[in-house]
Amino acid sequence: MSLAMDGRKRLFSQFLRRTVWAYFWGSLAVLVNALIVHGLYFGWPAWVWGYAVAIGALVAPLVALLDLWWARRQLNPTKRVFLDGSDSLEAARQAYRNLVHWPVLSVGRVMGPHLLATMGGFLLAINWAHRWSGFPIGPLEMLYLLPWYPLNAALHAIIEYLVGARQSQRLMAYLRERFGDEVVVPSRLRIPFVFKVLGVLVALGLLPLLQVAVLVYFRLESTHLAGLVVWGLFSGLVLMVAGGILLSREVARPVQAVLEGMQAIQEGKGPVRVSAVAWDELADLALGFNNLARALEAERQHNLELYRDTVQTLAAAIDARDPYTRGHSQRVGAYAQLIARKLGWDEQKAYQLYITGLLHDIGKIGVSEAILQKTDKLSPQERQLIESHPLIGYEIARQSRALSAHLPGIRHHHERLDGGGYPDGLSGEAIPIEARILAVADVWDALTSHRPYRPALKPSEVYPRLWSEALDPQAVRALGELWQEGALDALLEEARRETGQPDLSTPKSARESIQWPWPLSKTE
Repeated sequence: MSLAMDGRKRLFSQFLRRTVWAYFWGSLAVLVNALIVHGLYFGWPAWVWGYAVAIGALVAPLVALLDLWWARRQLNPTKRVFLDGSDSLEAARQAYRNLVHWPVLSVGRVMGPHLLATMGGFLLAINWAHRWSGFPIGPLEMLYLLPWYPLNAALHAIIEYLVGARQSQRLMAYLRERFGDEVVVPSRLRIPFVFKVLGVLVALGLLPLLQVAVLVYFRLESTHLAGLVVWGLFSGLVLMVAGGILLSREVARPVQAVLEGMQAIQEGKGPVRVSAVAWDELADLALGFNNLARALEAERQHNLELYRDTVQTLAAAIDARDPYTRGHSQRVGAYAQLIARKLGWDEQKAYQLYITGLLHDIGKIGVSEAILQKTDKLSPQERQLIESHPLIGYEIARQSRALSAHLPGIRHHHERLDGGGYPDGLSGEAIPIEARILAVADVWDALTSHRPYRPALKPSEVYPRLWSEALDPQAVRALGELWQEGALDALLEEARRETGQPDLSTPKSARESIQWPWPLSKTE
């Protein structure tokens, strides 16, 4: 089983666990409320209170199992993606739609099957206890409270709605990250923000008072009238505070998601989307942010492509000054990117190294073509000019702040671990890692490409030589693994084609028979 699938299942399991706990605490709250209301309404003595608790402990778990079974059925579209592993876009869209409506489905479940099962279960249990074991009231007396039961269930439904809206966010965010914007299914449900706020506060604040009014209406002669009123006021205050906290989180969640998205965009992170559930004006805020983020990403992608094309054009112009180095910068960048990915770099950082590879020889623009194309041995003065190209390139690139991240690679790609390189004679870890990787890529491409003063060497001849060049051993090993896997074949073929050399590729069987001077991870 893949790690991605394991993470998907853990995410769904966490969602189920938190949903069950929310259901448990909501059920416990309304069960305690029902117990206190019945006790005060009928004036139970102490032993009846204990009896009623026992009946509740018997019936409530059965109702909860039925309710949770029904909830899992409601989540079938989501289960198909998170548990069954369906990766189709249509299945993901159904799961996203299911999660968007999950809070409303929770309300319908509580006010429908849950309420009917609870009333039926308790009436049957009360009937049995009244007929066979001396419970003081029967189901007919409890029917006087029939208008009250939906009010009590409504308290539970509101809690389920607020908690369900909060818990579905992570799954929706995962679907959006995994399947992209196409997974989003716009909801037609619209609840004005003012109605939502007033509805929740009025419901949580007035439902307990309304339940007391209903009870008093049906039992004016109750000797426990004062207790009912006090309990109604107390429970109303508690629920109003709790509802205010949950409602504030409901309101703050989309706003917080937008703020976090803005921070992510500012930090230059990948595609950023807000997946907060909202059916009011806050939904327009989230939608507006997503549209803005999409537009910014399109503009950023356009700028990146323009930047890349400009750098590639510049690199091609530099390489074209010497027909024997045509495509060299492009290949060095590509080799360096592959090595970086093999070493565990993330995609964005490795791509940045690819751009550095395109620019690494930009300083050769300050070296005459006569020296670059010379086939005889270079004089000391000419050698000095050639070795000055990293500094020339550094001075050119540092004029642009946009190229600051590429400066270490441009300046130090000819340094060596033993300090024998140039221009600064750095050694060991003092050489930036970007430059160490570029050095391996640079030497590899130079030796496997045709030059006027020597023919191209076979990769099987080049790889052992890399270990004698004081290059970074991890980068050399990574390049060897890539070659052994065949990941470099296309670039080697390009070098052969660009520089007019014969086919010197090494068959895979020959690669595997080479005595590697440093063991590769696949053979360790």
